[in-house]
Amino acid sequence: MAKRKETVRRRAVTRAGIKRPTDTGETVDKIAAKLAASAGAMPKHAKAGAVVELALKDIRVAGKVFQWKNPGMVPSDDHIFDLAKATQNTGVLDPILVLPVADKYYVIDGHHRLAAYITAEWKGGIRAIVFNGSLDEAVREALRTNNKNKLSMTTADRTAAAWRLVKLGKPGAWPDSISEIAEMCVIGETTVDRMRAIWTTLHNGQYEGIEDLSWKQARDTAAGKDRQAFDEESWLEERARNLADDIRRYKLALSRNPEITALALEMLDPGLPAELMAHWEPRRPFDPTQMAEEELDEEGQPRPF
Repeated sequence: MAKRKETVRRRAVTRAGIKRPTDTGETVDKIAAKLAASAGAMPKHAKAGAVVELALKDIRVAGKVFQWKNPGMVPSDDHIFDLAKATQNTGVLDPILVLPVADKYYVIDGHHRLAAYITAEWKGGIRAIVFNGSLDEAVREALRTNNKNKLSMTTADRTAAAWRLVKLGKPGAWPDSISEIAEMCVIGETTVDRMRAIWTTLHNGQYEGIEDLSWKQARDTAAGKDRQAFDEESWLEERARNLADDIRRYKLALSRNPEITALALEMLDPGLPAELMAHWEPRRPFDPTQMAEEELDEEGQPRPF
């Protein structure tokens, strides 16, 4: 009698079954200490720039260091779900980017791909590119890739990222210039300059616990707790947060089909999509050559209003 061939049943991936890697909760200082203790030694087969296959047990996640998005505001479950299904249908995903630290690898870019592997209960090796750079460079590379990938950073994310970079320095000893932070975070230089001024004020005033302050908390602290002056940025943040809560409450899947969302917004207000694009577009330096002739004087300079 012929022996019946056994089939392996694959667990179906569902949105309710989304899983994420455990976060170590480590800070930049803690990872830096590990690097110092290992004297720069890299894990076995960890040649910088090489594509390697890693076991899940050797991969670590440190969100405080390498993740720049607000996890509560990013509708990433659908993205993880699609990636998890892809691993079951087509195999391995694009390599994640990792920083070797002692005998482990920390994810710089690819947190959603790692979550997809875990969700799909992937049994094979996980392809990764070993980052060729320092810890500081890896932190900034994580920001650059966050700004480029499909789950683009919100205005709140970019503002928080800029504030985080400002807090890495001290008055008179900034690791990044204003223009560099503005470029990395896709935010205005004026905002970065104001952040530096607030950070300097807090340092000079010797406030306690300033490293843990959000940008809003820092503004409030520098202004004085008893000051009741109108803060436009705080007002905008509060109204935006209320609107985001309403969207989540009614379970409006705005990101599932961006084309439908864009058409719906245009139906509500034909001018809204253009206004949103103007808000999100990085500010460009003033260029008088792009002005109409009637806006310039005889010397080619902008006419006063």
